[in-house]
Amino acid sequence: MPDNYYEEYENTRRKISDEYDAVLGSFSLSKGSMMIIWTISAFGRPCTQKEICTDWCESKQTINSAAKKLAEDGIIDIAPSPENFREKLLTFTEKGKFLAMRTIEKMITAEKNAFGRLSEEEQAEAVRISKKHYELLKEEFGKVKGEN
Repeated sequence: MPDNYYEEYENTRRKISDEYDAVLGSFSLSKGSMMIIWTISAFGRPCTQKEICTDWCESKQTINSAAKKLAEDGIIDIAPSPENFREKLLTFTEKGKFLAMRTIEKMITAEKNAFGRLSEEEQAEAVRISKKHYELLKEEFGKVKGEN
């Protein structure tokens, strides 16, 4: 495999990440806050911190810190989950619903619009390659974990 393809791939991933950072900066949101607001918006219901950590592969500490800040700012309410009182359930306040519509929902729409501008064949190919890359990466990481 030519290194330049991998480097180009990683460069593109970094550029995409930079685009997310730029738009989050324009909304004055941290990545942790974005993860919480995005997940509650995407799921269309209150979410536990555990769900958000799992969905984003993020640490409990990062999500907990962001949740505390969002609660202090009146964006979310934090309460024990009715199913498991050890888990915290995060729910939008009215202010949070407005913020989500003004920020994250616009980002989700932009993502969908960008993907929708690909031809149907390009969309299918992007999904196919992403799935294959995931399976191969999982296999390679399995080898790494097995070595430890």
